[in-house]
Amino acid sequence: MAVKTYSGKEFRKIVQKHIDRIDFVKVNLVDDSSILGFIVKASDYFLMIEETYDFSLAGIKIVPFERVSGIRHGLSDKVSKMIYSKEGLIKFNKQIIKNTLLTDFEAIFKSIRKQDYHCIVESRKKKQELFSIGEILEVNEKSVVINNYNPNGKIDKKPRKINFKNIETISFNDNYSIVFRKYIFK
Repeated sequence: MAVKTYSGKEFRKIVQKHIDRIDFVKVNLVDDSSILGFIVKASDYFLMIEETYDFSLAGIKIVPFERVSGIRHGLSDKVSKMIYSKEGLIKFNKQIIKNTLLTDFEAIFKSIRKQDYHCIVESRKKKQELFSIGEILEVNEKSVVINNYNPNGKIDKKPRKINFKNIETISFNDNYSIVFRKYIFK
């Protein structure tokens, strides 16, 4: 397992190696959670992962680099990659990868909005975990405003402003947000 005891530069080399080899990996996060999938793009600040679930691609997840505690690419991950490969499941949307900018949060959200995706933002504010899902309404250098909808399919009366410093993960092009979007009561 690659653990961030390496310098930032060395760790980025490891990340790039996994991208180049299309390795199936487990990305461990500082809160002891993890993401299984394929790292498809990286910058100095973010990882973009094609998340997987039960041998299917489950959408894009973007994680701030500082939240990553390590990357595992062990024997079980190699077996998973072999299965994904033999089943013909490694089919990334190259347009999404190309069109999603990872320079900073502002660029990420603007590029997701430009591609007309709703997104899921997991954030934390004063130890409270927040789950926001919806259309990106506004983006500036410090925050994003999401037209959040609730589990009943209704849009909240007031859009949700999320400060970038509180963001833990961003997801889009996933079945949950794509399908739920169709059934929002306006």
